[in-house]
Amino acid sequence: MPRGFILHPTYRIEKGRPVIHLFGKLESGETFVVRNDRYRPYFFIKKTDTSKARKAGAGEIRSSGYRTMAGIPVSRLVFDLPTDTPELRKSLTDADIQCFEADIPFATRFLIDHDIRGGIEIAGISKKGRLIDRIYENPDIKSADVMPHLKILSLDIETNPSMDRLLSVALAGDETDEVHLVCSDMPVGNLPDYALAYPDEVTLLNNLHRRIRQIDPDIITGWNVIDFDLYILEKLVRKYRIPFTFGRADIPAKLRLDQSLWGASRAILPGRVVLDGLALLRGAFIRTDDYRLETVAQEALGRGKTITSETIAGKSPRGENRIVGNKADEILRLHREDPAAFVEYNLTDARLVLDILDHFQLIPLAIKRSLLTGMPMDRVSASIASFDFLYLSEMKKRGIVAPSVDHDIPIHPTAGGYVLNAIPGIYRNILVFDYRSLYPNLIRTFRLDPMNLVSNTNNRYSEVEFASGHIINDPGYVTAPNGAKFKKEGGILPALLDRFFPEREKALVLENHIAASAIKIAMNSLYGVLATPRCRFYSSETANAITQFGQMILRWTKTRVEHENLRVLYGDTDSIFVDGKFQNPDEAQQLGRDLAGRISSELNRHIEKYYAVESFLELRFEKIYHRFFLPGLRHSLEGSKKRYAGVVYEDGERRIVFTGMESVRRDWTQLAKLFQHDLLDLVFRLEEHSPPKEIEEMIRNFVDKLRNGELNELLVYHKALRKNIDEYTKTTPPHVKAAKLLGKRAGRIISYVITIKGPQPVQMQTDPHDYEHYVEKQIRPVAETILQHLNISWERIWSRQDELPL
Repeated sequence: MPRGFILHPTYRIEKGRPVIHLFGKLESGETFVVRNDRYRPYFFIKKTDTSKARKAGAGEIRSSGYRTMAGIPVSRLVFDLPTDTPELRKSLTDADIQCFEADIPFATRFLIDHDIRGGIEIAGISKKGRLIDRIYENPDIKSADVMPHLKILSLDIETNPSMDRLLSVALAGDETDEVHLVCSDMPVGNLPDYALAYPDEVTLLNNLHRRIRQIDPDIITGWNVIDFDLYILEKLVRKYRIPFTFGRADIPAKLRLDQSLWGASRAILPGRVVLDGLALLRGAFIRTDDYRLETVAQEALGRGKTITSETIAGKSPRGENRIVGNKADEILRLHREDPAAFVEYNLTDARLVLDILDHFQLIPLAIKRSLLTGMPMDRVSASIASFDFLYLSEMKKRGIVAPSVDHDIPIHPTAGGYVLNAIPGIYRNILVFDYRSLYPNLIRTFRLDPMNLVSNTNNRYSEVEFASGHIINDPGYVTAPNGAKFKKEGGILPALLDRFFPEREKALVLENHIAASAIKIAMNSLYGVLATPRCRFYSSETANAITQFGQMILRWTKTRVEHENLRVLYGDTDSIFVDGKFQNPDEAQQLGRDLAGRISSELNRHIEKYYAVESFLELRFEKIYHRFFLPGLRHSLEGSKKRYAGVVYEDGERRIVFTGMESVRRDWTQLAKLFQHDLLDLVFRLEEHSPPKEIEEMIRNFVDKLRNGELNELLVYHKALRKNIDEYTKTTPPHVKAAKLLGKRAGRIISYVITIKGPQPVQMQTDPHDYEHYVEKQIRPVAETILQHLNISWERIWSRQDELPL
């Protein structure tokens, strides 16, 4: 029987009936759609509310055999159309009737009921379609584990600065490299073979429509492809009344744009899936200085665009950058005067996206996450929806229904991870320990789950009571530090994690890093959604039980380490940093391994003795920092949180690892990051009691280079707009001032520099840099954070520079 992968689950209304459509790709390489016109929408109410529901307008009501989470029997309300459910749900709610699972999307409900997550096996006869290879009508289907080969097409458009005129569209894929461009005002004699010229936008758009259907990709991608490229194309096809049918059905594509600036937009192309490369990168938790295509390409591939702001910059007699034109103007000039360079620029952008996706293996990761969670590929990063699918699927198997999302539910505060006070300083041979997958393993150990929650008592207890075993635990139950009581048996989250952990271990053994990453992302998201009121399973009691168990165990671990006459310098959520005054790193390594094993064994025995549950908690010796820096707050001896740096050796190579400091924060310039790295590198290489001369000299030389214009390429700030420009009324930060100069061209991330006349966008810089701003706001704060631990003052460095050599 054929097996395939679902790209796009949806439904259509045909002749007054809803018809499920599952578009996808078979292992054979053929495209398919499964159609089902026998499935009807439904939700549940309590069986005792049946009579009231009929009076409120409910139609078909059936017995179900299901129960609520509290064990109350429910009845099933069945409807003709999915659009019938919201109105009746409102009527029932107004009649004080609670509705269950009344907000689950129709196609998602179908997949849950058939226990299908991405992969599908189809038993039935197919027929040939016009745009689809195989059409199945009401076949028998079941879940299948598949890893499809999908055809990817990268799309990138170029427009004029006001974005109302299309210049070109580049298409890049496995067997595709082409640029379609409007040639009404440009020479075309020297165009490369991959360029296709058209007299106007209408002709280009019609041919683009034909080519996409001819190439027939499964995935359309690009960089910001939905909010820019497809958005512009949609406006243009509407303007010229051209069908926007880029999918595998004669159904117009739909864009669901997220206007919140930080949300995720979606494009609905029947039969295909649109994956924004930028969104895939963020959703895989891959961090970069900023998410511009140029930045990511340079960091990942070591190459980038053929036109950047730097490529069109000149030098003034004084050495400052002088922008002789902006990027948009340069693109227009190339379009008019050098079309060969123009189409190369356009195609390079499309190609870069494919190369970035391949470098990070983002498409295989999205496929695996889809197979794991049941979410379509363009929604695998939707943590609440993914949690919903997994949890609801398990509830159905147990004959239990879930509540609908309650937007008026009371919200209670949720405790975070415990952060120990840092002891600032510069150290040698610091041991780092962490609890492996702490929150998921706490859920497994104590069976923490909304389904297992019995009550929230006032029987709270402290770390002292935890350590001494003076804990109130009824047989068959676990009481968490926040007083919440949970059954020791059952639960959906613990069962899911019990399945995920061995699957991940197997993937790691087989070196299947894609599968391992997908499972890890899924496991780590399970705690967060419980603390989110937008989730139907929101449970502050369960979320607080998890975090407070974590806090207690970290405190217990700190106390246990200190009993070994070791000093804990810092700790955060699941990790601690330990100083044993080791002079020999080999000695430190051995102690680290031994200590981790002893503490894990003691903790597990303690938990098994006083809670009568099997512990899955494991303290690991993670690494040793050969030199380590814990910064204090500026001009203070108080320790800073979530900020540190240290030297590690990996595969024989020395490197400095930064956490939370300027070197990894996107709102600091490359200037500050380079300075911090170089200064710390020098400090770490020097002996502890070396004279400060080399350090002071390094700082002076660095500042001299800055003032001489030798570091201009490092002076760009990248800052995100958190709301629309016109909503900044009380204050106008520098990036907003720069954004206002850009006007309509301002995106979410603003790249700007500080000049002698204030902030200016990189694309529109007309005045020299304000170097003293960078000295005071970027160099000095970084320097003083480090210098205060070396008994060197910023003022002394510059006063020494003025001393005469006698």
